[in-house]
Amino acid sequence: MTAGNTADSIGLFDAIYTQRAIRRFRPDPVPRGLLERLVEAATRAPSGANAQPWAFVVVQSPSVRAALGDIARRNFERIYAEALAAQREGDPTPMPNLKKMVEEVDGIPSWIVVCLVPPPGVPAGLDLYASIFPAVQNLLLAARGVGLGAVLTTILGGVEVGELKRVLGIPERVEPVAHIPIGFPGEGAHYGPTSRRPLDEVLHWDGWSTVERNSARLAYRAGPR
Repeated sequence: MTAGNTADSIGLFDAIYTQRAIRRFRPDPVPRGLLERLVEAATRAPSGANAQPWAFVVVQSPSVRAALGDIARRNFERIYAEALAAQREGDPTPMPNLKKMVEEVDGIPSWIVVCLVPPPGVPAGLDLYASIFPAVQNLLLAARGVGLGAVLTTILGGVEVGELKRVLGIPERVEPVAHIPIGFPGEGAHYGPTSRRPLDEVLHWDGWSTVERNSARLAYRAGPR
């Protein structure tokens, strides 16, 4: 799919069935109009009581992107060390795609940080998060539709969330919950058919069946060792 494609040129189910996490990007700038289109699509998501408890910080400035890159690298160092400590003999190297993205983080042309904005007097909770993530998925599908690569990450959060809020000037009561790098897919990154478990491994009818459904094990571990 090229930069000239629009969301009108791909069907909804085509987008769903070929959506992938894109973590490698060309350095080409993303047109402002496309980024606005993604955010507008996100705001079309339903939300509880139509509260629309969201805000979006779009980052394109080189200096701010550099600051986000520093945050991502520090976070990844911690995450990677924990993953290595949890390795078992024979496991593959952990998180190769995320590692590559972080190594190339300074070349990511745009970020969209999705924020939860609780209504006055309402604490953040599951009901509000349930209103945020439909908007995030709308944004990701819209990116697929216009030929942009994107992935939902939390690489700018964790123990670094205070620094993220400082860099972006996010108010105290507002919570950044999703950090989405955006750009045209880079070398080796592309959309296409995905590999997922068949329905009979995850689907239950009218209650939890006696046959186990979805053990949620790591794909590369066939069973306990």
